[in-house]
Amino acid sequence: MKKVRMGGPNGSAILLSIITMLLLPKVQSAQEIRLIVRGDDFGMTQGSLVAFKKGFNEGVLTCGSLLVQAPWFEGAAELCKRNPEWCIGVHLSLIGEWRGYRWRPVLPWDKVSSIVDEDGFLYTYPEELFGHNPKIEEIDAELRAQIDLAEKKGVNVQHIDTHYMGMRDYPGLRDIIKKIGHDYDLPISGLMGEKRVRGVYKVPVEQKKDTAVRMLRDLGPGLWLWVCHIGIESPEQDALIHTAPDEIFTEGGVGRHRAAELDVVTSLELKSMILKKGIKLINYRELSKDNTDLSP
Repeated sequence: MKKVRMGGPNGSAILLSIITMLLLPKVQSAQEIRLIVRGDDFGMTQGSLVAFKKGFNEGVLTCGSLLVQAPWFEGAAELCKRNPEWCIGVHLSLIGEWRGYRWRPVLPWDKVSSIVDEDGFLYTYPEELFGHNPKIEEIDAELRAQIDLAEKKGVNVQHIDTHYMGMRDYPGLRDIIKKIGHDYDLPISGLMGEKRVRGVYKVPVEQKKDTAVRMLRDLGPGLWLWVCHIGIESPEQDALIHTAPDEIFTEGGVGRHRAAELDVVTSLELKSMILKKGIKLINYRELSKDNTDLSP
């Protein structure tokens, strides 16, 4: 179970599990509140490396999802190797959504030409990709190549999930992702019986923390998944602009919003609510041991 640090890197670490046993009555597992806190887009920028290190070491982050196609993937993979206790998954991606910050597939683009544009770059939003009727076998090959590359670089992959697309967005996509999960013996985040926490991605910066605390306050028993997008405020991340107009932040840039989410997951207020509610923080490595009754 995730250890919650109530102070900063030099503060004293308080084990949530011990305090919970001392202060709260024993409950049946059916009454437990279990929470997976998954950070997405690890490796998207250099700033994401800084943020994930802090989120894991000083915050309540329990899982990180690695963008293998992104420019800072190798730096992120190196961090993962140096921190084997982190629960890391592959953020299966077919989309590169940022203006002027384009990505290519892991496989040679002429081998998966149906999933890229005429210049070999990934499409910028799902409707654009799927509107070109990509070949399902090329999607399958590219997604498997991403897991293979992560493992080749020494990442101990613990789960898979998808980046900026739903598994039902294209005929056959959900089936091949479930087949990939089966073939690699990896749990699929979102298909393990989790209930979804709404999150604070689009919440105004100054309201994120209070919103997140209320969100955890209102959780009932069960297994919950909170997907967050953490980063730091920097020229690199502030320069990011989404290609989809309805995804562009109207107040503050990407860096400011993602830095605010990092502040949330490392905040004393959030940790205090986790303690007060007796929430058990869990990751997919632990979940695979605890939930033998669940299947994708």
